[in-house]
Amino acid sequence: MDRADYLICRCEEVSRHEIDAAIRQGVRTSQEIKMKTRAGMGTCQGRVCRSLLEAFVSEEYSKIVEHPSSLTIHHPVRPIHIGQLVERDQS
Repeated sequence: MDRADYLICRCEEVSRHEIDAAIRQGVRTSQEIKMKTRAGMGTCQGRVCRSLLEAFVSEEYSKIVEHPSSLTIHHPVRPIHIGQLVERDQS
């Protein structure tokens, strides 16, 4: 397997090649990479790939990334019926 084919974000299937391409297009921070490639936006919301992505950016592109930003984690939310909340309050 070529190094460029390594998946950085398994949930969104973002490869190292896609991240390299985003950086060549002018993306500079891990947050910008997330917005451009969707890395960290999958089912795990960055819990698995966030540290890898940030380490990759800071190590490989330390000369390019002058002000790295941290990726935000968004906890998965599932919809519930309002009746479930009412039931909890009456317990």
